[in-house]
Amino acid sequence: MSTSDEQQLSLRERNKLRARADILDAAAEALSEAGYAGTTLEELSRRAGLSRRTVYAYFPEGRDQIVREVYLRIGAEVYDRGSTLREEARGLVDRVTALARALVEATSTPAGRFYGVMGPDIVPVLAGVLGMTSKSVEELIKIDLLAAQAAGQLPEDVAIDAMAAALTGAIRACGTQAATSPGTAEQQIATITLLTRGLLSRAAL
Repeated sequence: MSTSDEQQLSLRERNKLRARADILDAAAEALSEAGYAGTTLEELSRRAGLSRRTVYAYFPEGRDQIVREVYLRIGAEVYDRGSTLREEARGLVDRVTALARALVEATSTPAGRFYGVMGPDIVPVLAGVLGMTSKSVEELIKIDLLAAQAAGQLPEDVAIDAMAAALTGAIRACGTQAATSPGTAEQQIATITLLTRGLLSRAAL
């Protein structure tokens, strides 16, 4: 293959990736604005500026495949952002708060709203992938709680699994609230800080 062919292939691949991303971006916006029922292939084609045939070329399984991939993409972004913020944070409270910030930042945006507020009609579509990021976040919180316990900051009889699950549930609830009322995003994050600090204080008694 000549250099020009390699360059042309590279350009073609870049165009494919861009078109695919455009479809997923369109789906995220449509899901947040119109819900699953309003996220039709016609609407996705219109928003992405592509034909239905092109949309099917990238997503042969149709709308449900697109919805799953949008969900997984946002989940991966939340996890990556949370992991980065968590590594930069000092102390257990700040590390848990960092994970909450990543979720709230996502769900308080127009394109990420559906990730925090989902109608019952979308749940079957996400079977098998729903809650994957929450499970990963819970594992990160558990790691930090165990480290705190090993350092003597938490008693040995504290139920780490239960506390990690409770904090993860609270983070999810704040993500939902931020999706419903984006203006409360910082309040939701501050609430996780207070809740985590309070739980740790009670556990240390």
